[in-house]
Amino acid sequence: MRSVEVVDLRVDVVGIRQVVDELIEWTGRTDRVRVAVGVNAHVCNMAAKDAMLREFVRAADLAYADGQSIVWAGRIFGAKIPERVATTDIIFPLSSAAAAAGRRIFFYGSAPGVAERAAARLVAIEPDLQIEVANGFIPKSEVAELVQRINDFGTDMLFVGLGDPLQQQWIEEWREELRVPVVLTCGGLFDWTSGNNRRPPEWMVKAGLEWFWRVLIEPRRLARRYLLGNPAFIYRLLGQYLRERRAG
Repeated sequence: MRSVEVVDLRVDVVGIRQVVDELIEWTGRTDRVRVAVGVNAHVCNMAAKDAMLREFVRAADLAYADGQSIVWAGRIFGAKIPERVATTDIIFPLSSAAAAAGRRIFFYGSAPGVAERAAARLVAIEPDLQIEVANGFIPKSEVAELVQRINDFGTDMLFVGLGDPLQQQWIEEWREELRVPVVLTCGGLFDWTSGNNRRPPEWMVKAGLEWFWRVLIEPRRLARRYLLGNPAFIYRLLGQYLRERRAG
């Protein structure tokens, strides 16, 4: 699989259909846990300061462009990433493919009730989908029990939505205990899938302005992340571009 470096992170040159097909194919393998991650400007900024997060993303089995800025950056550095692959975009075709293949999905994360509503929405679309959930506020003393529950369900795909970098830390801590073929980090996926947060107009997504929509929805939580983070990401991209030009 071809890939490109964006601010010291590997990003695979894949589109939505290829990601869905790859993940479903992985569910048939039980030799180890395979991890898929989305890479966006925020992840790049955090990974630049967090060695654990940086190595986690670099070692992932699949790292896709979860942000239009990553698609554009990949093209600047010579790799034509076909499209933005956000978990909010792949969850519907992926759950349909999972239902058709008899694969089981587990949602872990978000506030109580959110993952349940997200799962119910997916089941309403695909009645044959087998899915279980757990909220992200389970006490630390009960996490081992949660992992056992995930394993006992026969989970084929585990979505961990605890936010960056907590979700990566959780996967690293419990990876050896999980008996799951595929694990995905998914941030706030359950809030979007449940309908708690309304998706932006398609033109904003294509224009790379989804970040602005998110600031409008959650200004107190996200204004700093985007208004300071976006310039920081551009600065890091410029540094990479100048280094590569000097290197020939």
